[in-house]
Amino acid sequence: MAFGTLKADTLTHSTAGSLATNYVVNGSAKAWIRMNAAATISDSFNISSTADDGTGDYSVTFTNNMDNGSNLSGAANAFTSTSLLATYHTGSASGYNIDIHNHSDSNTDSGSSHQTFGDLA
Repeated sequence: MAFGTLKADTLTHSTAGSLATNYVVNGSAKAWIRMNAAATISDSFNISSTADDGTGDYSVTFTNNMDNGSNLSGAANAFTSTSLLATYHTGSASGYNIDIHNHSDSNTDSGSSHQTFGDLA
């Protein structure tokens, strides 16, 4: 198998137009996950493992580290029939934590999805 480098400044689709490659590099999620309330991964990209650290408290580990944990941007949502808040926090180069709270501000277990933006190491 041969390995090589593809260099391009613009990507062009036959009917959808063109896009500068810096939008793809800088604007794409570098990791994402969908997991259930027991922290079992149903689908993911660049996620090696998860852990259920307690009620409504989860940790997620990247397969490929990020360049700098303090420069990450992340988003999270919880899946349930009631109102919950999923908070993405405590990012590091190797992973991050998610807390899920109910409307009474108590931790609660829930399935969730998260996305991470930033630079890979």
